[in-house]
Amino acid sequence: MKKLMIVLVSFTLTMGYGYAQAVDANNNALNALATYGPDGANIGASSIVRNPPRPIDGTVYLFDTWNNNAIAVTTDEKPIRINSTINFNAKRNAFEAKTEDKEVIFTFDFTNIDRFVVNNRIFKNIYSPVDGSYRVFEVIAETNDFEIYKDYKIDIREGNPNPLLARANDKYIMKDSYYVKKGKSFKKLRLKKSDILKAAGSKSSVVEQYAKDNNLNFKNERDLRKIVSYYTTL
Repeated sequence: MKKLMIVLVSFTLTMGYGYAQAVDANNNALNALATYGPDGANIGASSIVRNPPRPIDGTVYLFDTWNNNAIAVTTDEKPIRINSTINFNAKRNAFEAKTEDKEVIFTFDFTNIDRFVVNNRIFKNIYSPVDGSYRVFEVIAETNDFEIYKDYKIDIREGNPNPLLARANDKYIMKDSYYVKKGKSFKKLRLKKSDILKAAGSKSSVVEQYAKDNNLNFKNERDLRKIVSYYTTL
């Protein structure tokens, strides 16, 4: 059996003042198996990767590649650039880094982290009344009145030995859903005009006109970001 090696690297972060300075000061502070964050606080743990009992097609990871531009922003707004391979495991609902041999996975937690920014996409760990636990959501929009989050989960489509179906193996299926948080309310959200305008409240008519004038589709996530961005200016 191939021997496994886990190398844990401890380090001390020296944070500068300001976002750009703090990032520059930590360019080399976090690598694939770094286990400590600001002030020596633990921000994750490592584990051994074990292959499933039989092959499964597809992937549990959100990003196509592990070479992603990632920054962890601490609860006191100090950014830490992550100079390692990183991806989001939708099955485990966690960010992970891996060693070059891919046999050891480092899982980040949010104990002292407010958010991860990966390829300019923001992810936060918030309480979901729907699940009855904290989950990592992608932030689609944030305003003073409401927030829109995107949740990723993994389903498994069972394979079929019938050669005519050409899918003998099981397959991971990435599924997503949207939620809107408004005050103490946390509800599932459909990307349709009526639901978005309901969240906009008294500004709904102005928002609707803006979307119409700019040919923006409420069902399109990119357009939705533009619509909510306009909302924040009202």
